[in-house]
Amino acid sequence: MANIDVLTILPDLILIGFAFALLLAGAFSRVERQVNFNMVSALAFVVAFTVNWFQYGADKFGFYNMFMYDQVAGVFRFIFYGIGFLVSLMSEPYICGRIKHKGEYYALIMLSTVGMSFIATSYDLIMLVLGLEAMSLSVYVLTGMFKTDERSVEASMKYFLLGAFSSAIMLLGIAFIYGTLGTTNFGEVLESFKSGLGGTKPQILLVGAMLVLAGVLFKVAAVPFHMWTPDVYEGAPTSVTAFMISGVKAASFIMLIRVFVLGLQIVVFDIVTVIMVISAITMTLGNVCALIQKNVKRMLAYSSIAHAGYILVGFVALNRTSLGAIIFYLMAYALMNIGAFAVLALFQDRGNSLESLSGSGFKYPFLGVMMTIFMFSMVGLPPTAGFMGKFYIFKGALEAGYVWLVVLAVLNSVVSAYFYLRVLIYMFFEDFKGTVRPAINATPTIVALLLTSIGVLYLGVFPQNLFELTQKCMTYIH
Repeated sequence: MANIDVLTILPDLILIGFAFALLLAGAFSRVERQVNFNMVSALAFVVAFTVNWFQYGADKFGFYNMFMYDQVAGVFRFIFYGIGFLVSLMSEPYICGRIKHKGEYYALIMLSTVGMSFIATSYDLIMLVLGLEAMSLSVYVLTGMFKTDERSVEASMKYFLLGAFSSAIMLLGIAFIYGTLGTTNFGEVLESFKSGLGGTKPQILLVGAMLVLAGVLFKVAAVPFHMWTPDVYEGAPTSVTAFMISGVKAASFIMLIRVFVLGLQIVVFDIVTVIMVISAITMTLGNVCALIQKNVKRMLAYSSIAHAGYILVGFVALNRTSLGAIIFYLMAYALMNIGAFAVLALFQDRGNSLESLSGSGFKYPFLGVMMTIFMFSMVGLPPTAGFMGKFYIFKGALEAGYVWLVVLAVLNSVVSAYFYLRVLIYMFFEDFKGTVRPAINATPTIVALLLTSIGVLYLGVFPQNLFELTQKCMTYIH
């Protein structure tokens, strides 16, 4: 069978094997009590990460050109496996006693990560949709894992219905593209366009591209496809929210790059103006709505919308600097968000309100210091990864001549300082009310906090090597 290269998906096969093993272990109550599921899940991600490390740099196609493993795919696999590892560590104290079958929880984390990896390695629109659905269906279930919590169940149902609708819109767009070009393979799309259409762009092709863009922007949580975000992020278990806000967001942006920079290059400049307007509105609306939130999870949900706007600035520029900056920013964004939600997960407060954190910074100084690092990074203050991520994004946009968009993004960053630093004001300058009870036996979560904080500071002080690597990944930008 020509072009069947199992090595292109070997790390994902390892995760699938571990996921099935956890599902089987969870089916037997005696075994379940004896297994540290979070440690097994973390081990699975370490093994997958290691295999990907040895594969990195060996560009190859697989499965009849449905998969393409290149440097971009390798880097994003590192991101996804790192996110899965950190979320596995931080989950145990939070879900203990709240989820009956923990094997299912960690198996879904791994299967969702496999879907993300498929998106990153896809070289065909059909394979991209399969990866998207593998990721999404797992996350829908994870969102509703707290079956006795009405907010969790409601968030799961809302995410499922709207997500299914967005997938249908994307599939309709793919149908239009296939009907016009006769293929869904990224390499054949460009050849078909040049040979069959003579360089002309039928309106139906542009309509299909816009429908696909709408489906992608839903996953990115960009305006006007953002309405699900605050309710879903607030209602989902905190550890799942950390997974969605970092992993799903990263997968959505690699999907945007794969489709429109690698696959549909022929229409990318026709949609840049649309994305530019969406970027400006998204960052502004996200920050304005976050200003009035009293719930920390809901505030971070709206801030994730604003961050999507910042990252879209990099896509608008469409140069190697800006697209490399997107990858760098997604790494920084994942570290600081997983860290912030790990702090919230340790507190285990039902409402996650600002008042509930009052005085906790001095009462629990380690958690206070950790949250300070992550909030500073979200604002974009040096010496954190968030500062360098925004710097590189804005640098790429300035090189492309989008001065007004950068000015707007900087002003939005100034506005965001209010609601991020307000969290620290409540933690350090309000009287402790005794409403916060950090989780016990939280050693894995503390390890996750240390890793994320070190990562945030390291990328803020020594960003150059990683940024140069992310730039080199963009081999299809000249």
